[in-house]
Amino acid sequence: MTTNEKISALREAVRAAGGHGVLLMTSDPHCSEYLPEHYNSLTWFSGFTGENSTLVVTMTGSALWCDGRFYVQGDRQLAGTEIECMHAGSAGVPTVEEYLAAHFGAGETLLLDGSCVPAALAERYAEALGKNGAKLVSRDVVSPLWETLGTRPALPNTPCWLLTPAQTGATAADRIALVRAELKKAGATALAVTGLDCVGWLMNLRANDLPCTPLAVAYALVTMDSCTLFLAPGRLSAEDAAALADSGVKIEDYTALTAAVRALPAEEVFLADKASTNYDLYCALNEHRTVAGADPIFALKGVKNEVELANLRECHIRDGVAVVRFEMDLEQALSEGKTLHETDIEKMLTRRRAEMPGYIEDSFGTIAAYGPNAAMMHYHAEGDCDSVIERRGFLLVDNGGQYDCGTTDITRTYPVGPLTDNERRYYTWTLQSHIDMARAVFLDYCTGFALDSFARGPLWAHQINYRCGTGHGVGFISSVHEGPQSLRPNNAIVFRPGMTITDEPGVYETDEVGIRIENELECVDAGENQYGHWLRFEPLTLVPIATEPILVDELSRDQLDWLNAYHERVYQTLSPRLNENERAWLRRKTAPLTR
Repeated sequence: MTTNEKISALREAVRAAGGHGVLLMTSDPHCSEYLPEHYNSLTWFSGFTGENSTLVVTMTGSALWCDGRFYVQGDRQLAGTEIECMHAGSAGVPTVEEYLAAHFGAGETLLLDGSCVPAALAERYAEALGKNGAKLVSRDVVSPLWETLGTRPALPNTPCWLLTPAQTGATAADRIALVRAELKKAGATALAVTGLDCVGWLMNLRANDLPCTPLAVAYALVTMDSCTLFLAPGRLSAEDAAALADSGVKIEDYTALTAAVRALPAEEVFLADKASTNYDLYCALNEHRTVAGADPIFALKGVKNEVELANLRECHIRDGVAVVRFEMDLEQALSEGKTLHETDIEKMLTRRRAEMPGYIEDSFGTIAAYGPNAAMMHYHAEGDCDSVIERRGFLLVDNGGQYDCGTTDITRTYPVGPLTDNERRYYTWTLQSHIDMARAVFLDYCTGFALDSFARGPLWAHQINYRCGTGHGVGFISSVHEGPQSLRPNNAIVFRPGMTITDEPGVYETDEVGIRIENELECVDAGENQYGHWLRFEPLTLVPIATEPILVDELSRDQLDWLNAYHERVYQTLSPRLNENERAWLRRKTAPLTR
C-alpha cells in the first residue's frame, strides 16, 4: 500500500469509530524514545522514520511534526504524499495544539491511543480542542487497522538477564531502598515505574527487546513494603528470578500493572509524572491520591557510581581500540582505491567492535554520511540512499557500542580527499566549539542550559547555529540517550560529579556539508575556593580527532593545548593494547600540532 492509501484507510477507521481525526506519536506505553517495532505505527502509516514526531489525520488533511534534526529527512520522506511536513519550532509553523484548535470544531472528536501518549501531552491536546468545543477520546483505532492491513510485529519476548553488582555496584534491593527514600522525601508511598531504562536500572534487568538498546519491555511497581516486576512469563532464568526474590521482588505478568495499581489500598499516595506516564495509566493512578513529581530513578541513574564509572572508563578504552582499527581499515581501503559505500562503513565498524571483549551490539544504527548527506543529522544509509564515498570532502561517522561494561557514543568527521575553504573553516569552528565545552570549568550550580552556551560561542561568532542540543546523557548498558541531564537551551538540571554527557556541536549546511565532533565526558570535582565548589569535565572517549582539516591559526593557545593534551592521553591510554603497526599509526595521528 502507498502512504496515501494507508492514510485514507486510517481516515475511514476514524469515521467508523465516530471520530473526526486521529493522532499518532512515536511513543509507546513506556514513553520510550526508541520503540519496539510493535508500537511504531507512525512510521508504518506515514513512511517517516525519524524520532520525536507527531502525525494528525483529519477528515480533510494530514500533517506530521518533526524537530530540527529531521527537517530535510521529513521533507524527502513525505514528498509525494498528502502529509504536510511541519518543521516544529520554525517561524510560521503552527504547534500541534494550534493545528488541533484550527481543525476541530464544536462536537468533533480527536481519537488517540491513550496508552501510547504521555499524559501531559494528552491534557494539552484536550485543552486545545476544548477551546472550540471539541474533545479528546482515548480509543485505539490504529492497532486493529494495522493488523488488518499489514503484518504488525509482535511484542518482543527475548530472554532476559540480570547484571551483577560487579557491573553496576548495586543489587536490586539496594536500588529499591534508594527509591523508597526518595518517595518518602516526596511525601509519596508508591511509584509505577514505566520507563524501560528505569525498570532496567532498578532491577539490573537487561534483554534484547529493542534494537541497539539492551532493555526489556517491562514495568515495576514499588510501594513501601513490596516491589513487583511486570514481565511476560518465562523470560527470566530460575536463577535470576531467585536473585530478584532475594531482593524482595515478586514477578507478575506484563499486562497486570494497571489492575495491580487499582487493587492497592486507597491510602497509597502515588508519585506521578505527567510527562513520562502514559495517559491511560495516569488516569488509573489518579484514582488514588497523587503527588506530582518526576520518577526519582531518572535522577538516580543519571549519576553513575564509582563501580559504573570504572567500568565505563574500561569500556571506552575497548571502544577506542576498535575505532582506531576501523580508521586504519578505512584509510587503507581508500588508499587502495576500493569503492566504498556508506553502508560498508557500518559493517567495517561492527566487525572491529565485535572483536572486543564484552561486545554486545551497537548502541544505535551507525550514521555514515558522505558529503551533503551529513547535513541530515540522523541520516541513515539504506536502499537507494547509499552514496559512494568519493575522494573529496568529508565522511561523518556517528556510532557507538554496547559492552558488558558500558555504552559508548562517538562521532568523527574524516577528510577523505581535498577540502574546500568552507569545509576547513566549518571543521575548525566545530572543533573550537567542542573544545570549549570539553575544557569548561564551572560552579556546581550550573545547569545544562548554562553550559550549552559554552559550546555555541565559536559558531555563534560566525552566525552559525545547530538545531539540537550540544549533548545528552548516556546510559550504562542501556539507552544511548539518557536524562535528566543534557546540554541544551531548555535543560534546568544542575550538573553533579558522576554525570556523563556527550559533547557534540556541529555545522549542518543543507546540500553542502555536515560536520560533527563528539566525545563523551565525565563530570568531575575541580575543588573549592572562596568562590564556591568547582566542577569540570574529563574525556571518556579516547579516539584521535582528525587534524588535517584544522586551520591551526584559528585556535587559541588554550584550545591548541587542550587538543595536544587530549591526543597525548589517547596515545598513552590506547597504545598498550595495540600492536607495533597500530601504535605507529596512532602516534602519527596524535602528534602535537604547532602554529
